[in-house]
Amino acid sequence: MTTEDLHWMDASEIAARVRDKSLSPVEVTDACIARIEKLDGDLNAFCLPMFEIARDKARQAEAAQMRGEFWGPLHGVPYAIKDSDDYKGQLTTVGSLTNKHHVATGFSPIIERMERAGAIPLGKTTTPDMAWIGLTYSELHGMTHNPWDRTRNPGGSSGGSAVAVATGMAPLATGTDGAGSIRIPASFCGIYGLKPSHGRIPLMLPNTNQHTHYGPMTRSVTDAALMMEVCAGPDDRDLYSLECPSPGYLDTLDKPLSGMRIGWSADLGFVERIDPEVLALCEAAAERFVELGAEVVPADLDLSGSMEIAKRNWQAIMSAIVFHRLGDHLDALDPALVACARGALSQTSGELLFDKVTAFPIYQRLVAWFEQHDLLLTPAVACLPVTNGRLLPEDYPEHAWDWMEWAPFSSPFNLFHNPAASVPAGLSSTGLPVGLQIVGPRHADARVLQASRAFERVAPWAHQRPPE
Repeated sequence: MTTEDLHWMDASEIAARVRDKSLSPVEVTDACIARIEKLDGDLNAFCLPMFEIARDKARQAEAAQMRGEFWGPLHGVPYAIKDSDDYKGQLTTVGSLTNKHHVATGFSPIIERMERAGAIPLGKTTTPDMAWIGLTYSELHGMTHNPWDRTRNPGGSSGGSAVAVATGMAPLATGTDGAGSIRIPASFCGIYGLKPSHGRIPLMLPNTNQHTHYGPMTRSVTDAALMMEVCAGPDDRDLYSLECPSPGYLDTLDKPLSGMRIGWSADLGFVERIDPEVLALCEAAAERFVELGAEVVPADLDLSGSMEIAKRNWQAIMSAIVFHRLGDHLDALDPALVACARGALSQTSGELLFDKVTAFPIYQRLVAWFEQHDLLLTPAVACLPVTNGRLLPEDYPEHAWDWMEWAPFSSPFNLFHNPAASVPAGLSSTGLPVGLQIVGPRHADARVLQASRAFERVAPWAHQRPPE
């Protein structure tokens, strides 16, 4: 086995080889660290390497392996941590100058579970200032680059995690998604990203608008299912965590799609602007589900109004952070973040609550639609990866902050808590990745994984790797 083999080995295979003692946790951890040291100077995926911790834990994992003791299903498997997740004793900056000295005093629930399962932490990955935008750059950590084209952005806010996985620096990474922050970088970097149902993986943020979801970022669907087995489940510290027992994400992964009725929508009833190459690749990917025994039909679904509500909610969330928590530090924050937050200052609390009232009938339309359909397919993002240094693609009207305009397919499903994944749909004529979004009804996380795995079988993407 070569070091190159280790760089691209799935987490599930690493775990199996560690368990049968044909692979050493130290060997695979050293291979990941060497890969990071080789590539990350140009990419900026990691803002806080944790190599001493990784090597120490790998040595402990190897000693346990030799005794025939295994800590859990991820024993000896390296992973990357988004820098919005707490790892006790390490910095959690969330990409912000205002947090540059903040040391975590505990572990986020998802990190607790990854550690308990035996995973090896490689370090923290870059995220934009307060994880506010679907791009990854910050004054604190600089610009992160898309490995497929270094003049472009990997998306965000889980951009560093996406780059780490896409380039073979880590087989697994954690992500968070409040308005597309897993699915956007998964689409832009050509990997798999799952936003589970809200509360499926618990978190310890106030999350008052209940937009933010934790989820896995991986190169294979099987690895995402493995992370779900490890990380999903209730936690009393999260008021919104789901009590539903695991359906056996791995055990049900290869369930056939025959007989499913799947809808395809290019606009959700309101999207007006989409790149023609993105549309063509996603339409072709949607048709592949016919080969899997499913019926693919045009989605007569209109979610008009949901995006405007999601934007106002997002501005309110940012306003709470910027003006009420960090109001004395405005000069240290991303000016576009401040502009986003400022837009909420004219909203009254009654108007914000009324948005929830007006969202309810839109959600009921979605529920009614899912009573007649098993899954929904859309583009994951409306454009190709955005050029670094820009908030919007070149052909979009200039705006002080509104990146959500080019990511209209993601936020409605944060608003309504549906599970949604981005699967690689292909490459553009210029070699840039495009993602197809697979959405399920609430709580149907296993179904989204099943559909993702079925698509992966007929349209595999593991052989498509960014240039070095």
